[in-house]
Amino acid sequence: MIKFSAFQPIYHCAMLSALSLWAFGNFPSEAYGQNAEDAPQGVSIERAALSLIAPEKFRVPLEVSPVRTLPVVSPMDGVVRDVFVKVGDSIQEQMEIIRLDSQVFAMELKRAQAVHEVAKIALAQATEPKAKQLLEAKLNVAKRELELAAFRSGQTILRTGLSGTVTELFVTPGQFVRAGDLLAKVVDPTQLYVQIPAERGSIEVGKTVPLTIEDQTADATVEAILPPLPEFNPLRELFVSVATARLVIDSKDGRFTPGQSVVSKMVPKFPVAEIQILALKTDTETPDSERMVQVIRDGFVRTIPVQVLGQVGQTHIFVSGRFSPNDELIISSSQSLEDGSWVRPMLLETNAPENPTRTPSPAPAPRTGF
Repeated sequence: MIKFSAFQPIYHCAMLSALSLWAFGNFPSEAYGQNAEDAPQGVSIERAALSLIAPEKFRVPLEVSPVRTLPVVSPMDGVVRDVFVKVGDSIQEQMEIIRLDSQVFAMELKRAQAVHEVAKIALAQATEPKAKQLLEAKLNVAKRELELAAFRSGQTILRTGLSGTVTELFVTPGQFVRAGDLLAKVVDPTQLYVQIPAERGSIEVGKTVPLTIEDQTADATVEAILPPLPEFNPLRELFVSVATARLVIDSKDGRFTPGQSVVSKMVPKFPVAEIQILALKTDTETPDSERMVQVIRDGFVRTIPVQVLGQVGQTHIFVSGRFSPNDELIISSSQSLEDGSWVRPMLLETNAPENPTRTPSPAPAPRTGF
């Protein structure tokens, strides 16, 4: 009779390497001759069912954005005459990118110039003190009208306030626009930032931290620690204290561009499970000492690399990995278990099958960079 504990069942199982998966059951060791050491061995395995949480619940899109973005807007109503750039062009500060139709403003400028000249002549010909005083005032008004006309005419030429890249263009020649309409957008791609979830207290302002941007690693500077963004709230279920870290990345070498995705160690990619800390193992042979757990899947031992998340009290922790719905977590075992080992309850079977009824599926490939 198999005995169960109150929480996790302890099964006494037969275990064997992949080279002798068929040799299960109550066979005497003499049947193996000189290879008696290859006979199935009794192993005590403490295991527990896994309760999985879908990773979509915690998924948050993270991407780098430019620190400096310049929207180019129309200063007045008018018709677009010329567009000198296209999306993706690199431009320099104060470069002309769009010109509005300036015919009306050009005529207003010429008229203001003429009025200003008339006022100057009238003042030069005046002899009476009172007449001069009046004409001086008129000349001053004409001068201001000339300056205003020149300003309005200059507004038809739209220039950029920074060096960067044109990322969006919203107008074409001949299009009528209103004052305040967005015409184009220019960004500075040399300095980028991203806001990612962080555990409060584990990161400091001014420190340099490694950041994974798609398949590359960058050094990012912590600019500020802010309250969590609303989209980070689901992560409170996995971590004790969640904050937002604003990180700045120097990209003067052009390695990174706005819109590239960022990988956060706090955002799980695979199903999440709460497990006992005792079940966690460390692969010391991998460069980053990868963490892993073992499960029983369809009667076979499987080693699953995991992403370690937040700790729950002193005994449990959340992890994310390539779990399957029917996996049973191996908490502990009396002997080390190799990936792919076939296990069966010893007390439920008295005769070994000629071959296992299942063959092991390929072991999941180790993954890094969670």
